[in-house]
Amino acid sequence: MIKWLDRGKWTRPTDKMAVYTEIEPGKRWGIRVTLLGSHARVEAIDGEKCTWYKPGPEISADVKPPNLWERLRGITFEDKLRAEVEAKRKVAAAKNSGF
Repeated sequence: MIKWLDRGKWTRPTDKMAVYTEIEPGKRWGIRVTLLGSHARVEAIDGEKCTWYKPGPEISADVKPPNLWERLRGITFEDKLRAEVEAKRKVAAAKNSGF
């Protein structure tokens, strides 16, 4: 899958979807990355079985392929995905510390 996402585990619920879940041992909050064709959803999750109904942008974000202007600036899908994963890791760390 994505080589730099290696702290958690990957699953393949369907042929067109891959899900990466990362929760540090002893922690309650973590992240989930769902790859869906050409885009991805990155979420801060409260436990492995967590689901959200209409979460806010702090908790969940969709990452889409770069548009024309982003491609001209040299931004790739992987750059956008990495930035969102880091942002959600910070949210999860803050929730785990009680803030």
